[in-house]
Amino acid sequence: MNSEIDAGTVTITSKNMVVIPKRAREKFKLHEGQKLKVMVGSEEITFTPVLTIEQLIGILKGPQSSKELIAESRKNISRFD
Repeated sequence: MNSEIDAGTVTITSKNMVVIPKRAREKFKLHEGQKLKVMVGSEEITFTPVLTIEQLIGILKGPQSSKELIAESRKNISRFD
């Protein structure tokens, strides 16, 4: 089963820019100024959102505030002192 969706077609402008179709922007919650990693394969170009630290927090354990994250880090470091 293929999980890809057709999000549209883009055109390269005279300044070598492309507009990411709205459907793709909404699916990945992309916003102006966001960084994308560009990978080039033998027959394809892939754009992958670069996640910030804030977006990465909670992927494994659930959402944490920065204060909770710092406290947990200090606790883990103190175990090695």
